[in-house]
Amino acid sequence: MNATTKSATRVGGWKQSAAAFWNDRNQRERRMLAAAAAVVVLGLIYALLIDPALSGRGDLEKRLPALRQQAAEVQALAKQARDVPAAPAAAAPATPMTRESLETALSRKGLKAQNLSVTGELAKVQLNGVPFSALVDWLVEMQGAPRVSVLDANIEAQAQPDTVNATLTLRQQRGEQAR
Repeated sequence: MNATTKSATRVGGWKQSAAAFWNDRNQRERRMLAAAAAVVVLGLIYALLIDPALSGRGDLEKRLPALRQQAAEVQALAKQARDVPAAPAAAAPATPMTRESLETALSRKGLKAQNLSVTGELAKVQLNGVPFSALVDWLVEMQGAPRVSVLDANIEAQAQPDTVNATLTLRQQRGEQAR
């Protein structure tokens, strides 16, 4: 016997057993069994098809306002990016970085360098016990018009909150490198 005939024999045996079981029941028991089978089938349909669809819809309805907000933010950012004027073909060269210009920029943020040396396009700045927030503000300012970027930074937090010791190596970008 091959597998097909074995399974056909089994199915035939189940059909005969089910038919014998059904025939042994009276009319009232048949109605009760049919009603119970209908309830089970409806329960399975609800559990497998309807409930996941309803709960998924509810989840999507909860997330939809946040997704719309994100889409609006992305559109606003895209509009801002379109509205930003193109950079000029040849940017004006930045004023050369000097010891005096660095000291002036530092003093505007209330910072004083322990050690400051400038050599060409490179500068090394050592700051002790300065507010971290003021240091970050100064670095952001230096990235603007003077076009100074940080090549190396060693920043150590101190026991007092928002206080750090920092050793920075800065480089001034010139011309096309500034972009």
